[in-house]
Amino acid sequence: MKKQVFYWLALILLMGIGCQKEVSFELGATPAEGSLRSNATGDCLPKTVNGAYVATTALVPTTNTITVQVNVTHTGNYIVSTDTVNGYYFRGTGTFTALGNVDVTLRGNGTPFAAGVDNFIVSFDSTICDIAITVLPAGTGAAVFTLAGAPAACTGAVVSGTYATATALNATNTAAINVNVTTIGTYTITTTFQGMTFAASGAFTATGANTVTLIGSGTPTTGGANTVPLTVGTTTCSFVVNVGSAAVGTLGGTGGACTPSAVAGVYTVGTPLTAANNTVQVQINVTTPGVFNISSNTVTGFSFGGSGTATAGTQLITLVGTGTPTTAGVQTFTMTFGTSTCTFTVTVAPGSGGVAAGTLGGASGACTPSTVNGFYVVSTAFTASNTVQVQANVTTAGTYTISTNTVTGFSFAASGTFAATGLQTVTLTPTGTPTAAGNQNFTVTWGTSTCTFVVNVLPNDYFPRTTGSNWSYEFDNVATDSLLRFATVNTISALSNTYTVFLQNDGTPPIDSSGYYRRSGGDYVEWFDAGKYIGYNPPAVWSSYIMVKDNVPVTTNWKSSGFAGIVAGPPPTPLNIRFSFTIDQKDVPVTVVSSLGSVTYQNVIVVQEKYEIEVTPGVWQDATSSIDFYGKSYYARGIGLIKFEAYNAANSLTAVQELRRFQIL
Repeated sequence: MKKQVFYWLALILLMGIGCQKEVSFELGATPAEGSLRSNATGDCLPKTVNGAYVATTALVPTTNTITVQVNVTHTGNYIVSTDTVNGYYFRGTGTFTALGNVDVTLRGNGTPFAAGVDNFIVSFDSTICDIAITVLPAGTGAAVFTLAGAPAACTGAVVSGTYATATALNATNTAAINVNVTTIGTYTITTTFQGMTFAASGAFTATGANTVTLIGSGTPTTGGANTVPLTVGTTTCSFVVNVGSAAVGTLGGTGGACTPSAVAGVYTVGTPLTAANNTVQVQINVTTPGVFNISSNTVTGFSFGGSGTATAGTQLITLVGTGTPTTAGVQTFTMTFGTSTCTFTVTVAPGSGGVAAGTLGGASGACTPSTVNGFYVVSTAFTASNTVQVQANVTTAGTYTISTNTVTGFSFAASGTFAATGLQTVTLTPTGTPTAAGNQNFTVTWGTSTCTFVVNVLPNDYFPRTTGSNWSYEFDNVATDSLLRFATVNTISALSNTYTVFLQNDGTPPIDSSGYYRRSGGDYVEWFDAGKYIGYNPPAVWSSYIMVKDNVPVTTNWKSSGFAGIVAGPPPTPLNIRFSFTIDQKDVPVTVVSSLGSVTYQNVIVVQEKYEIEVTPGVWQDATSSIDFYGKSYYARGIGLIKFEAYNAANSLTAVQELRRFQIL
């Protein structure tokens, strides 16, 4: 595709701004609060990856999912999501109605670009955890494998978790089975028995013996030893799930402090808990014997939990600690058993060496090195991608707090433990919301050491028009087929409105006009010669239209006025065309891959644009099938157009224009 103005390419290439992510989830009720559960290394705990992931194959949201666990401390509506990696992402929304540990399923969207291992960051409230997904090479088909032990008991099967009638299964209820793979590829294994379903899907990347962990769901209906059959292809084996009845009772000290409670082990900032050493013993008063599952909330990085079978009467149970403490001091936990709750405290000691000491890299000057990650936009909330990395030269190990001053409404900080001396990279996270655009200068402070870094805050604008701002695009992933667009100081007046003049340079003289643009509230408007664009004779049919709206919900549709003129023919033919725009998606992240690398943009609006023709006076008809074209445009807040996609009438992508570099002044 020969480069043209990014908006009006030709009659068959209209500007569009399509986004690859799901619709923004807007909730009116109180948002939920809580934390993602993770282990000492930051991996989501527990975590489940479902479905097969194959390069160039679009994900199916119902089967390509990940499941993580949230410790809910305040009920309400929630959004749990990941960043976008390798062209795809995950997201889950809903409402938490109960406190404690809750499994959340995030559905996949997008298409993996390439094979390999993709590491995602899952975000909820102010917490994050990590999860890795393996993408197979393009063209990988179904795996060929057999069940170990077929046709008898599944050899080496391990059933985990507690099972009780009328008690729903969760991510801790699993069955690990062994298989023998003869051909690598994707797989789906599922079985349902007595109300319980065990399932897994994914991909085998190596032949020979493999283990698959099936995740339980549903609610057991029958107590006792349930022999669950499992069939794959022509092979069948079985495993046993022992189902009891749910225990009923209360915690000692219900409604107040757990009585009694005994905390065992040493708790130190930065030191992971172990099942052997870090426990808490509490009392339960069981009125109906059976299976129990008791857990606490997560406080400053760690929690306690346990399951088993309880007899009737008063008894002590031991719960195991997991996670890594992040904050010294007395931490208060809430334990939950059914509808009963009580509290206990754990004292966390500072990290080894007490308070850390050292200096910042580049002390008394610019922080060296420093890396500013993510985009910063006026009046826009931060995401997990917004961080700043600085360097610390640690001379004494221990706990630390590093922070900046507050500049135009936001600041950065980090705290934790330096376990060793020497050079360490520290990731600062922001709080607040930027209130002004431009370069903002921050001073980092650690003890008596200071250094500075600069954050460029972008305007709250989906189509910036500031003088000198410029954008470089490439077409169809060809690095040498590029276009530079830039906003000038010049303006024109039309119909009592003032438009900024844009120019473009495709590498060959002359430098051409690239359009005239203005903003009115949430509407972004172009003034253009519709007759020249459509191909009328004579061409001059100047008019304006709204190309994007940032203040309307998803599915909103608006239409331009009609652009009437004469097509030369022969014979000369009257024609009246208008544009029809629809907001496909809003406030979603989109990853753009160019010759300069992969960049994920936040707060993207996706606009679909189609042509309509007036077939009789006042009657308009969609022209997509006749011209075999429609477009999508992707606009990122603070940046502008980041991608344009052209589609034919069969919804196949025919051309793409992608942002590879920008500068907003």
